[in-house]
Amino acid sequence: MISRNSIRSAMAAALAATLLAACGGSDYTQPAAAPPPPSNGLTQMQREDRDASASVPGLLALASAMLASMTGESGEPRAIDGITPPTSESAEPSATP
Repeated sequence: MISRNSIRSAMAAALAATLLAACGGSDYTQPAAAPPPPSNGLTQMQREDRDASASVPGLLALASAMLASMTGESGEPRAIDGITPPTSESAEPSATP
């Protein structure tokens, strides 16, 4: 006669084998990476400078991104000599977040 422990052991082994077999392979393929945006011959810093110089929201976005990327004293300072802050004699002052 077959004992209950033998049946439980056999069922546990069969369940484990089934679970391991289900973890086998997969035909999932990584989606293709999106092509980089056109650079128009500009570096990343030059594009950031151009966007920050174009509008106050662009300048605030760059400042926010720079503050968010600060990692203490391990980073190098970023040159800002390519940025010309936008000015207007007639526009209302912008609200800062």
